[in-house]
Amino acid sequence: MEDSLPIELEKPPLDHLIGAAVKAHRVLAGLTLAELSAKAKVSPAMISKIERGQVSASLNSLEALAQATGVPLINFFAGTVERTDVSFVAAGEGMTVQRLGSGFGHIYKLIGRAESGHVNFETFNVTLEGPLSPRPLYQHEGIEFVHVTDGEMIYRCGEGVYHMRPGDSLSYDASTAHGAVELKTNKVSFITLVAKAVA
Repeated sequence: MEDSLPIELEKPPLDHLIGAAVKAHRVLAGLTLAELSAKAKVSPAMISKIERGQVSASLNSLEALAQATGVPLINFFAGTVERTDVSFVAAGEGMTVQRLGSGFGHIYKLIGRAESGHVNFETFNVTLEGPLSPRPLYQHEGIEFVHVTDGEMIYRCGEGVYHMRPGDSLSYDASTAHGAVELKTNKVSFITLVAKAVA
């Protein structure tokens, strides 16, 4: 069996990396192109070209955009720094990060995490065993993805209630109350990925 080797990808041009950072911070600040233009005194057309990596922005323009989005100028260059944030977990392995008493039968293992630019994520392999005791629903920052690998459960997300089976997936804003409310099989396993913005 061959070892898993990373695939080397060509790094995007500098203008593209900076443009992507400008756009990410604009979105995080909740600003439209027109709103950012008004605050930074840079034309919407120029901002659009900067975000698409079509022009080399001057330091004066980048400084104005940084001030308008409320971030240090250096943040626009974070993606240009050589760094590696990789985690590999072999099948069946992972770090058990929480176990809530035997009455809950709730185990989850951290099987991956990474951070790049303005986003980080953590991936967990979750196992629930019945009977499922009453528990509060969860709410936290970010977005979440759930994919069932074994068993069946009733999963609540906001006002929605979903009967989830192997292969089913659910994506949602994690600030919405969510969580398993009933197990249809003695044991349920699923993968969940939580992504959050990094200031």
